[in-house]
Amino acid sequence: MKKSISNALRGVSFFIITLAFAFQAKAQDYYVSSTFINSTPSWLLGIVPGLPAQYNVDYYRITYNTIDTQGQPTVASGAIAIPKTNACNVFPMAVYCHGTVLRQNDVPSFNNTEAALVRVLASTGFIMLAPDYLGLGVNPGNHPYVHAASQATATIDLIYAAREFLEIQPESDNGEVFVTGYSQGGHAAMATLKYAQDNELLDELGIVAGAPCSGPYHMSGPQAESILSNEPYSNPGYIVYLLVSYQTAYGNIYNTLSDVIQSPYDELVAPYFDGAQNTYNMGTVNAILPAQINELLVDTVLENFTNNPNHPLWVALRDNDNYDWNPQMPLRMYYCSGDEQVAYENSTSALAAMQTNGAPDVAIANVLPGGDHGDCVLPALVNTYNFFSSLASPCGILSGIEETEGAERLGLWPNPAVDIVKVHTNGGAGVLSVFDASGRMVMQTNTFYDITDLNVGRLSAGFYLTTFQNATDTKSAALVVE
Repeated sequence: MKKSISNALRGVSFFIITLAFAFQAKAQDYYVSSTFINSTPSWLLGIVPGLPAQYNVDYYRITYNTIDTQGQPTVASGAIAIPKTNACNVFPMAVYCHGTVLRQNDVPSFNNTEAALVRVLASTGFIMLAPDYLGLGVNPGNHPYVHAASQATATIDLIYAAREFLEIQPESDNGEVFVTGYSQGGHAAMATLKYAQDNELLDELGIVAGAPCSGPYHMSGPQAESILSNEPYSNPGYIVYLLVSYQTAYGNIYNTLSDVIQSPYDELVAPYFDGAQNTYNMGTVNAILPAQINELLVDTVLENFTNNPNHPLWVALRDNDNYDWNPQMPLRMYYCSGDEQVAYENSTSALAAMQTNGAPDVAIANVLPGGDHGDCVLPALVNTYNFFSSLASPCGILSGIEETEGAERLGLWPNPAVDIVKVHTNGGAGVLSVFDASGRMVMQTNTFYDITDLNVGRLSAGFYLTTFQNATDTKSAALVVE
């Protein structure tokens, strides 16, 4: 794996690191395959005020090894968006966890609407990741909706897979990871942060900070209360999705949907939740369901659930709460007080619990007072970008190859270069070689003096490794050609 250079980059200009190629392949533990989707120029990505698009972006779907809700091996998919520029090729990494979708391929790696947000955020200077989750994208079966553990493992394993994928790319991440997400993705982001801390993975992953947005962190509290109230709920399809999800994950919620959903809705919703369909979205489901929960759930089920705190559904909801812990990383929660889908009290409840637990750096912000769930997306993400940018290292240079401990550096000037580079070998006679980012030698010449002029004018703009070798010495340095 490429070494983290975040400490070296923070607060300094872009230093060129002494590097050498690693020619032996690393065993792939997570990464399975990749599909290039497209490239997007920066001028097309400057669509969100407050998110400064600077870089072109290459977009890929990658598949990777992870585990299912029972801990068994499976393969999932996700997206990776990579900034492209001749100025630098080392970036901080950020994860965006997507919101609720129902269609199998309505996910970031299949270029859905939220994929545009992933590209925009990448264009600001982050290598962006977006997990599809289990049961979506290439992963078969029903999606375990707002299931904390599987959202977390799918996200964390994507980070590992992405780093393996980046080993064969000119770009690298600098070891810093930031985690965000909106709506269900807010719950997934919070679950990922909590899981990483609980399993002592914060340092290994390089997690710097998190910013979950408008997520149902307190499933058994404000979120359940908002649905159980006498007020109509805007998205009754979420209730069915939740039942199917927790039956998938726990196996003890019902035997058939008819046990819990009133007729005729039990039969009407079945085709929408078959774990494979790509036709119907949540809007279609919401349109055929009653807004009152007492018209949707079977009377005895609703009564038992309301009166029995040990009902399997209550147990499942509590198991997926992720509001009551003590984050050891800076954490911000962004929400809107007019949210009709996710009660804003999820955020206030989480803040109160975390502060009681002694969390050192946690805050919330009502980014658009009175704004609804849709209105809140862009203000939340702009605030997230500002927060992450205040903590992230600037982009730097690492020529797609691994750092060699203790290697002596060549002196190159000017660097970046356009045509003539003065190479300070301080070694007299020897062989000077230049390799491109794929490891192919593109120039070689003999040297006889301590300083040699090297004409790189015919080379394409990009990143190169320059090496000097004689009978007693080997030196190298990264070179940028503009």
